[in-house]
Amino acid sequence: MTPAPDAYCTAINCSVGRPPGDPDFDRATALGIDRIELWWPWTTPEPTGTQVDDLVEELTRRKLTLVALNFWGGDLHVGERGVLHREPLSRRHLDAHARLAGRTGAGLFNLLVGHDGRQITDTQRERITAVAESVTGRQLGTVLIEPSRSPEPGPTDYPLQTITDAHDIIDTTPGTGLLADFWHLAGTVGDEGITAWFDDLRRSRRLPAHVQLADDPGRGAPGTGILPLDTWLRDLEAVGYTGEIAGEWMW
Repeated sequence: MTPAPDAYCTAINCSVGRPPGDPDFDRATALGIDRIELWWPWTTPEPTGTQVDDLVEELTRRKLTLVALNFWGGDLHVGERGVLHREPLSRRHLDAHARLAGRTGAGLFNLLVGHDGRQITDTQRERITAVAESVTGRQLGTVLIEPSRSPEPGPTDYPLQTITDAHDIIDTTPGTGLLADFWHLAGTVGDEGITAWFDDLRRSRRLPAHVQLADDPGRGAPGTGILPLDTWLRDLEAVGYTGEIAGEWMW
């Protein structure tokens, strides 16, 4: 028998598949999970202080703990995956992000780097560093760097698709860590790449900072597809990972 989805997870993503700026907090209630993660929860990168405080009050009312939060990534629903290829994140955005993180205690922050070719540019690197310095300077937590499937038009469009790509940034940028999303990794490096990664983890103990999962195909709940999530999570535990495992599947 396949375990219930909540048996895999310590947290649930309340944004994936939702309209921009409209997270569904009832997902957490439905699974009996009180720890959540959010994509940037407004349609603007620069919400007012009142908007931030209202969200914090809603989380408090629902007794939900925010553990992970995306930076502004543009309009994900039209295919954007970050904006750093064309512009830096504004100071007002970083301040709003810090206000939300500080008030909730969230300490994990996914940074989408923008898609403008398979190779990351020096400008993107500089802008990633600026975000990491903002976070570490305020002692907020860790900026997550995620190997990710490319949005349309295809595999040449997004620069960070493999664990090696992500570590190229992490190794040179203090305050960053790996976000290992098994659904994305299954689409970019496949089973063999994930097996090789675990072999490396057993030697290096270079653990991810955060983990997400969904099944494939369809990005559904665990047990709805073909991915060996049970095995991968056991392997992850065996190498010493004790952090969050967030369900980021389509509802």
